[in-house]
Amino acid sequence: MSAQEIIAELSKLNRTELERVEAQLHELLATKRDGASRREPIGRVLLEFAGKAEDLPEDYSIDLDHYLHGVAKRQP
Repeated sequence: MSAQEIIAELSKLNRTELERVEAQLHELLATKRDGASRREPIGRVLLEFAGKAEDLPEDYSIDLDHYLHGVAKRQP
């Protein structure tokens, strides 16, 4: 795909998608400038999953060990 074709497609993206493209471009430019291959920080990768889980108990984050391993709950 040519640069012109890519640029033409950008106008079809919403703001969130454009922000992701911008972040990726900055990372690629930094990689090219530094001459080193960089991996995306794990925090940025995990943010893509933030808020996606549904139907979890309200105390899931507090009593994670209970739900994963069956230990006693911290909160009654």
